[in-house]
Amino acid sequence: MGNYKGKWVVMIGFKAQHLAELEPIIKSLKERYPQQGYNIMNSRFPAYDFILTCVADDRDKAHKIGTALVKRELPRHLNLLYWVKEVNIANCNVVE
Repeated sequence: MGNYKGKWVVMIGFKAQHLAELEPIIKSLKERYPQQGYNIMNSRFPAYDFILTCVADDRDKAHKIGTALVKRELPRHLNLLYWVKEVNIANCNVVE
């Protein structure tokens, strides 16, 4: 099959009431780490109104970013959690 190079996305769900609190933090993250591609999207999960996303090249790096976000960057009183998902498997560069 060959080697593929997919991307991993860090996702952090939050409620609309916290959007104003998180927007300046995310803006700062975008300026400091532009290669990560931070973005806020509407959530399809009923538990969350919005999802903060961030892209990494591999799974380990994604977990390091997610841990750093919830432990150091984002407000601890929100008790935010992260999860990681692999994306673009079908559209990846396959080497034979």
